[in-house]
Amino acid sequence: MLFTSWPNPNKQFINLGLERISELLARLNNPQNNLPPVVHIAGTNGKGSTLAFIKSILQTAGYRVHSYTSPHLVEFNERIELANKMISDDFLNEVSEQCRIASLKDQPIDLSFFEGTTAMAFLAFSKIKGDILLLETGLGGEFDATNVVEQVLASIITTIDFDHQEYLGKTLKEIAKAKAGIIKKDCLTISTNQHQEVIEVIENKAKKLNSNLIYANHIEFNFDNLELGLHGQHQLQNAQLAVSFIKNQKLFKISDQQIKIGLQNAQWRGRLERINDPKILKLLPNNCQFYIDGSHNLQGANTVNNFLKKFKDKKITLIFSMLKDKPCEEFLTTIINSKDYQISEIILTTIPNQHRSMSLEELEKIIKKFNVKYFCLANYQQIFEKINHLQSQVAVLTGSLYLVGDFLAKSLNKDFG
Repeated sequence: MLFTSWPNPNKQFINLGLERISELLARLNNPQNNLPPVVHIAGTNGKGSTLAFIKSILQTAGYRVHSYTSPHLVEFNERIELANKMISDDFLNEVSEQCRIASLKDQPIDLSFFEGTTAMAFLAFSKIKGDILLLETGLGGEFDATNVVEQVLASIITTIDFDHQEYLGKTLKEIAKAKAGIIKKDCLTISTNQHQEVIEVIENKAKKLNSNLIYANHIEFNFDNLELGLHGQHQLQNAQLAVSFIKNQKLFKISDQQIKIGLQNAQWRGRLERINDPKILKLLPNNCQFYIDGSHNLQGANTVNNFLKKFKDKKITLIFSMLKDKPCEEFLTTIINSKDYQISEIILTTIPNQHRSMSLEELEKIIKKFNVKYFCLANYQQIFEKINHLQSQVAVLTGSLYLVGDFLAKSLNKDFG
């Protein structure tokens, strides 16, 4: 389903803090205290990919994995997986209604959409038997709604960089402090390699809480000739995080062969994902490679930039849109000004049914600062026609997870008007 009747998807305000969700969970008899072992994941980029690698490895070894991620791309149900299966509509409606009733009991609680969905997820996880819960933060860490869990098997911190400064702080040190807030007393903490000022924050927090801190780049595991299920050079970092967790945890028995199979089979939609759907390929020029990627910050721009380097001799078309509060000009600068490949043209579009989307006029105002051919197009039919006319060899749709989600939804419905 697209959304449940509760919480209201229009209540997308961000007001970090644990008071509201803690009150709701207390009214539900604290389901967050009745969960399988929890792996909590925070960071700027790579949370979902790291979770996908861990999930795939655990599933390969036969374990029942709960997971909570956000945002969803097509269906709300994607956010909550129970014992390796996406939550059903009926069960989703059941926990939604229980949370709604509890939120209105006595004095109503004014919850954000994410706080409400997180409470629903905890309630669902507490009702279904699973071996482990993989829990992704929404924003930050210390005051993120997921951080009501008091004990964890492990805290995993992916790359930390600038994003959401209006909520997490203007400096890397402040952002790192927020993300490191998921570290718990005596837990295992796995971090990827970080900026020095970020390392200092993480190490101080781990030391204070007697947490065993391990850096994933020190893992002894042979990644040579191993084709990861997720594209991009950056995925090696995320795979190292996943393997470091598997190798250092003590609860689950997992062989190196199961790790390798899990890494190869990992899937995470919308992250440098190559589209192989025949009904889409027939809309493209012969042998055109089409990728979708939800990158939307500067670290994501670097990810796309590094990925495109292997197409230095190809005719590349970028299909681009972005939300108003994201670094549009800086993102485009990273890609357009690269010396390792050339963007032949950029197709600007808007994100349908998203009030935060930049308009074509706003996008055009920025793109005019660059020496690049561009087109402003209103829908996918026009976009595919233009790609055919241009005879693009590589096409990449990027700039927003919401844009990627809209594309995937329309591809499922065969609606490219």
